Amino acid sequence: MIRRVLHVVTLGVAAVLVASTLLPLVPTEWWAVRLLDFPRLYWAVGLVGAGIGLLLFPSKARWVTGIAGAAVLMALVVNIAILWPYRPNGAGHMEACPADRRLSVLIANVQLGNRNAPGLLDAVRKADPDLFLAMETDAWWDGALDPLRERMPNVLKRITGSYYGIELYSRLPLVDGDIRHLAKRETPAIVAGVTMRTGETIDFIGLHPKPPLPWQSSLGRDAELYAAAGILNERVEPGILAGDLNATPWEIAVERMRRLSGLVDPRRGYGYVATWNAGSSWLRWPLDQIFHEGGFETVSIERLDAFGSDHFPYLARLCRRTGASVDPVAPPDAGDVTAANATLAAAGAVERIRLPRDR
Repeated sequence: MIRRVLHVVTLGVAAVLVASTLLPLVPTEWWAVRLLDFPRLYWAVGLVGAGIGLLLFPSKARWVTGIAGAAVLMALVVNIAILWPYRPNGAGHMEACPADRRLSVLIANVQLGNRNAPGLLDAVRKADPDLFLAMETDAWWDGALDPLRERMPNVLKRITGSYYGIELYSRLPLVDGDIRHLAKRETPAIVAGVTMRTGETIDFIGLHPKPPLPWQSSLGRDAELYAAAGILNERVEPGILAGDLNATPWEIAVERMRRLSGLVDPRRGYGYVATWNAGSSWLRWPLDQIFHEGGFETVSIERLDAFGSDHFPYLARLCRRTGASVDPVAPPDAGDVTAANATLAAAGAVERIRLPRDR
């Protein structure tokens, strides 16, 4: 009797894990499906356990156990295929970069209500970045971060009094800096040119869209990502997109955004680099992103120490290419453009995506 109960429980766990793996492959903005995309590493680990568990019941309802085992194996392969690019294989990162072509970008969601400013200030000073993007800042954090102006005097910010305050500190000159509400969302985004030490200007977009919380779809988040992609798509300068995207890099919307804008994810070939949840020792996944276009190469990425926020600071050191830019990702196709524009239209946005040949 106990073996039968354990067998049924194992089958049930396997079914839940298989469903949790496959449902996020459905292109929908429904919050319950999109949230399942976050813990893919944990689904994979759970599937290994469920598969081992099924092997303990070889004689119990063999055809049911066999089907369940095949489904578990298929779901495990799906998760491995999705996570495989984020294994640390040492590929795709430069070892050195001339000083005038370096660009370091640090981002940190400070967590509204966290008041450990000294911990963050110490981290920023040690990292000594060229650009620092802070998110979830309120008036208190705005004042606490003011000492950063000594080394990063160029500042662009919007304090909202909510979870979506955003501030950019730069030691490099900012050109045509603007606060925008991409896709008509209430969450502000920073769009600015950054003049590098070489004298050329590159594009920077910093954003912090709302997550797909229970009973809230990912429509607004995805529309912001596509609107940002449209900005980079329209410009000729190499660009960087950074922020707490409230999305993992393997999600459908993020992958489509990358194809639309030609962005590179420096995590690929470097490692999983989870940035949330700093308050948990085991339940973590990568929500903070720094992407760059083919005009840059990645020197290194690093997760800095926790400072009281639920997010770890995330640092990328980049190098401006000396040669021609490369196209590091598959170009967008008509399907990507159609899907992105449908999302933008559904969100009430005015932005639209165009294929390069349509310009």
